[in-house]
Amino acid sequence: MKDVNFIFIREKIASSYLYFISFLGLITITISLLEIKIPSHSTILILLLIFMGIAEYFPVRFWRGTSSLTFPIIYAMSWQFGIHITIIAIVLVTLIIHLHRRSPIQRMLFNSTQHALSLILAEWFSNKCMHLLINNIDMSVLYENLISLLLFCVFFCFFNNRFYDLLMILLPQPYSIYQWYKKTVTVFLCETFGFSYAALMHVLISKYSVEVNEITVLFFFFPLVAISVISSFSVRIRMEKERLYELFLITTEISRGLTGGNLKHIKQALKGFFGIQAYGIWTKDDGNWNLLLKDGKVHFDISDHSEKFEGISKNLVFNDWKTGTAPGDEIFDSVIRSLVYFPLIVNDELVGMFVAGKSRTAGFFPEDVQSLATFSNQLANVVKTRILISEQEKRMILEERNRIAREIHDGIAQTLAGVIYQLESAQKKYRDKPIDMQQIVEKSIKDLRGSLGEVRYSIYALKPYPTQQLGLKQAIASKIKSLKQEYELDITYHERGHARALSFSKERAIFDTLQESLQNIVKHAQADKTDVLLSYQSEHVLLRVKDNGVGFSLFESMVKTKNEPHYGILHMNEQAEQLGATLQIDSSVGKGTEITLLIPDSQTRGA
Repeated sequence: MKDVNFIFIREKIASSYLYFISFLGLITITISLLEIKIPSHSTILILLLIFMGIAEYFPVRFWRGTSSLTFPIIYAMSWQFGIHITIIAIVLVTLIIHLHRRSPIQRMLFNSTQHALSLILAEWFSNKCMHLLINNIDMSVLYENLISLLLFCVFFCFFNNRFYDLLMILLPQPYSIYQWYKKTVTVFLCETFGFSYAALMHVLISKYSVEVNEITVLFFFFPLVAISVISSFSVRIRMEKERLYELFLITTEISRGLTGGNLKHIKQALKGFFGIQAYGIWTKDDGNWNLLLKDGKVHFDISDHSEKFEGISKNLVFNDWKTGTAPGDEIFDSVIRSLVYFPLIVNDELVGMFVAGKSRTAGFFPEDVQSLATFSNQLANVVKTRILISEQEKRMILEERNRIAREIHDGIAQTLAGVIYQLESAQKKYRDKPIDMQQIVEKSIKDLRGSLGEVRYSIYALKPYPTQQLGLKQAIASKIKSLKQEYELDITYHERGHARALSFSKERAIFDTLQESLQNIVKHAQADKTDVLLSYQSEHVLLRVKDNGVGFSLFESMVKTKNEPHYGILHMNEQAEQLGATLQIDSSVGKGTEITLLIPDSQTRGA
């Protein structure tokens, strides 16, 4: 509450300052209107007025403002026609430009009267200083004009910028020393150029006795206006280039998805994005609004106001925002003065909301709004994709649950029900026939073992695969470590070449082949030494498992495993065929076994 009161007090002080400067400026303008005399060379005045308007309309933009190259024209008009006509001219030009740009009335009034007040003060102080210098120092007309120009330039620049700086200090919005420095350097460079250009006018007139007429004014000030227009367009192009680059960076981050880890990168990229000082991003899923991201001058708990976004169907811009004038605006600090709302709409469906704010009134230029709208469109598509993926995952989970339920119902449940029925029937029917009873019990045990195998397989299938959970290298290391600890085997593992990412199917085939080979060694080989090699080659990935055990007959093993196609040698061979790989088994009784899996995988193509 204290912060709100403090901000309110500062706003009142700043508003009083604005009205005070405007009042003094209006007095200056009124006096100038009364003191105006009809000029003898009206064509020159009109030319200067046109040049002034063009130079003022194409300023050099910097942080939180602009600086024009109008000073030489202002000085020339003051030198030729007097300060009062110059004041009316600059006020008229400023008003027309602000009206064309639809600026707030308060800003339009302040800027106009600020120029008028700065001009009259610069004229008065420079005249006073010149009187002191002329009385004490004898100098030529050229030097007198140059010193008068320098004094007028210094005082005009000083008053014009101090009026602006004082307003920025009084406003509750932050105005750092760095921001002041950046603005001051830009203004200093513009005014230095303006002084040099105006000084050139005096030098040319003094050296070549040039007569001031329409032709000389046109030829002398036309390059200045051209420089002003070109520099303005150059700055705009540079800013547009930076804007597009920023937009490219942020949209690149967004296109990577809205996962928890990537949100940190998006938040970092949004810092200072087009000068944004506060923002919030919401998503709407199943009618519920959820805060996705926030930063800057926003309140800690901002979720209670998101339901007010429902009525927003198009982009909204608030140039002079105060709490309560915009939907859900309670989320922002009172220091924020400009707000823009961008509904995230895909196929006429509202899927989210992006709201951004700046501390300056009318802080969002039209090009800023266009760029942010482009960003919002990209964000809307990503949010919609995220919602669709979430819905697909829910459907997949539901389908998987239904599948498991069907398998349990049609498989395990039916088997168990049948076994129970058989046992109950046998109990009643074969009380006095132990041999028949024994056969039924054996059959029931066999059926139960089969059901147990199905249950274990279903449980195994539901678990995440080790290569997905740990990665291929870690999964292999974990498997070897567990077998070493459990069976005290001597297993040596080697890896050659540069490891690279493989597809899940290739990693699974490698791990399954390794796992099956090691299990066979444990169960049947009676080996005391095993070597495992994983080699990343330029065109292939090779797995070789070699032991010094008792070996076996491959033909007998193939016949034995025909009834178990999902496991053992047949399973390894099926996986290899699906990948276009080669599975080679070299073994003979008493000479150990060597299993080699060669999977095509070009290093240039990757997985």
